[in-house]
Amino acid sequence: MDFQSAYKQGNEALKAKDFKEAQRLFQLALNFKPNDIYSMNKLAMVLKELGDFEGAKKLLDGSLQVKKEDLYTNYLLGNTYLEEGDIAKAILTLEKTVEKNPSDKYARNSLALAYKMNGEYSKCIELLKKALEYDPSDLYNKLSLATSLFELGDIPEATKYAGEIARKDPRNISANILLGRIEIEKANFSGAQGFFNTVLSIDANNSDAHYYIGRICLEISSQEEAREHFNSALAVAEDKASILKNLGMIYMDREDFQQAEEHFAMAINLEEDAPTLSNMGKLLVMQGRHEEAIENLKRAIEIQSDYAFAYYNLAKAYQDIRDFPNAIYNLMFALNYEPDDVYAINVLGRMFLEVGLNDRALRTFQQVIDEFDVNDKFALFGKAEALTAMGRFNQAQEVLMNLRNIAAKTDKNMLNKIDDKLTKLKREINA
Repeated sequence: MDFQSAYKQGNEALKAKDFKEAQRLFQLALNFKPNDIYSMNKLAMVLKELGDFEGAKKLLDGSLQVKKEDLYTNYLLGNTYLEEGDIAKAILTLEKTVEKNPSDKYARNSLALAYKMNGEYSKCIELLKKALEYDPSDLYNKLSLATSLFELGDIPEATKYAGEIARKDPRNISANILLGRIEIEKANFSGAQGFFNTVLSIDANNSDAHYYIGRICLEISSQEEAREHFNSALAVAEDKASILKNLGMIYMDREDFQQAEEHFAMAINLEEDAPTLSNMGKLLVMQGRHEEAIENLKRAIEIQSDYAFAYYNLAKAYQDIRDFPNAIYNLMFALNYEPDDVYAINVLGRMFLEVGLNDRALRTFQQVIDEFDVNDKFALFGKAEALTAMGRFNQAQEVLMNLRNIAAKTDKNMLNKIDDKLTKLKREINA
């Protein structure tokens, strides 16, 4: 076999997603031509698919030594950083590519995705709109823009751009899927199904269309039909684990615990990760199965030691069985990783109250009021309870009167709780 044959067959294997064979063939091609950047780049793409990010980066760095400032190689390197999860290096690398070739729609798209993954949605939107200034007919970036706007909750703008794509290319599967998702968001289920049916008329085995039709069936109480579509989605999906995780969440929200547990268990069997184990733990807590929940949540923390939600759910599991030392310990770990989680801070304050650490409770609720929201109803109510427990009845009454003015406009249920508490306080003050 010569270089040309090895390179050609390597491309065919890559196209067929036979990555091991592609790796062998591109390596063989490099044996014939050690500095051929096309073979180096293709082999890097294969290694990335095989999860060997270090090997891919080493090859791409080698390509850049052979041909400095090669924009395509730089783009591949940026994408490798992106898929590896090194967002900062991905942004730095892709910025260079876009700076040297502003009209490179693929590099610009990857850079926009990197900013989105970094939580910088405004920068992502700005980049995608700029791409359309270079080429208004660029459906690739227009779809990314529509999707990002949808994720931001800007339904009118998302609909506008997705609609433009569908009018230009009625058989565009991704645009029809997005338009269907938009209609689900608007609770227009018949309209949504129309878009998904269009997709199935183009590709009868499209997993996304089956998945979303299944969700529609759940909403309109067609349980059996929903299962059929979910099974069809799973049968053809490349990423079965993601669908199973999503279904677990959907069934948990619907309080169909058996179905939720089955889907989480299948997802964990395919791909054990901290978020899914944490959700399984939360589900088991909801069912009162605390020992199993604690086991799953500890496993989640073993896999990802900085996963705040796992610590939070573990704290709730211990709280349920009245093991407050462990509950407080784990909740403080959660807040170590998510210090701005106001809900968790309020829960911590309530735990301090439950164990009689009233001064700690007061300081915790005051933290929410001082640092996050002076009108936080739960923190104010907790503060009043802490002051009451400490015998500072007049101060507690003052806090509750302030809270009453806030709740009177927005929360009638809390208003009743406040009035009950004020009645009891007046008795204490007058005693």
